[in-house]
Amino acid sequence: MVEQPNLFWFGLVLWVSGSAFLLILLSGRTAIKPDLTQQYEFDSVLSDRLHQVGINSWLGFQRQARLTPGGIKQIRQGSLAKLSFQELDHLAQTLDWTLEELLQTYGVPFPSLEKVFQEVAKLHQKGQAVDQENLQLQTQLQATQTQLEAAIVQTQQLQERMTLLEGEMQRRENLWQTNLEDANNQVLQLQQQCRRLRTEAQQQATITTQEVIESSFVVLQTLLMNFPTARVMVAAKPNLPARNFIPLFMPLDNLLQTWGYEPIGTAWDKVVFDPRLHQSDEPNVLEGELVYVRFVGYREGDRVLCPAKVSRTLPLP
Repeated sequence: MVEQPNLFWFGLVLWVSGSAFLLILLSGRTAIKPDLTQQYEFDSVLSDRLHQVGINSWLGFQRQARLTPGGIKQIRQGSLAKLSFQELDHLAQTLDWTLEELLQTYGVPFPSLEKVFQEVAKLHQKGQAVDQENLQLQTQLQATQTQLEAAIVQTQQLQERMTLLEGEMQRRENLWQTNLEDANNQVLQLQQQCRRLRTEAQQQATITTQEVIESSFVVLQTLLMNFPTARVMVAAKPNLPARNFIPLFMPLDNLLQTWGYEPIGTAWDKVVFDPRLHQSDEPNVLEGELVYVRFVGYREGDRVLCPAKVSRTLPLP
């Protein structure tokens, strides 16, 4: 914190600097050579002071004060307005005066101590405000630093967690890759097995068809052998009774028994109409009505292979 004595000198220097700047703005330097033989208003005051400090001529005074002839003329005339602050300070040192004494000698107003203390008080208040603001900034800085440290810790934790997750993801990816390769191998094996089974099924179907054909031929062999002869006999003897040919069709009954097929009804029998088992030649036959079986049907257990054809009447013999 700035103490009051330092603030006083700071205020004093500030005022002097301001006054010097004002003097600089009021007028500029002059290069007019003064008349050292002419008498001016402040010659008596300056002569006494020069005698006291051991300076015996105006020219010597000009050289030691490092002033131009025009500057010496202004000083002898009592005007300090055109001198810079450095020139005023060096002039006071040459005359062995303080800057305050020089200004008072020339009647230049100097700020009172009361005003200086007021300025100091204002500066002190500003210093306190700055200190308070600095304290607040330090508090905010500490809070920000604490948050930053917490954020750094959290970031480190997140990085560690990210590393673990990346490792877990890599492990799972490797596992999925292995499972995918296994699945592809299984698919290939299943495809090969399916092709093999399809080939075997085709071969088996061919064998089965061949076996069915052969077994059916064995059952129908008698019919197949006798039917061509029966057809020739019918052509030779048209009046040959049909009952003579009925034994030829016994192999068909045997084949149906081998397949497990059962006839539905008996030809020309009178039965109760059942739409699940019968197919009528008329659309208006009702369930439960008495009909005649014209052509038998077949079924395998509860599965109807073909319904029996029925009618309300029988054809005339």
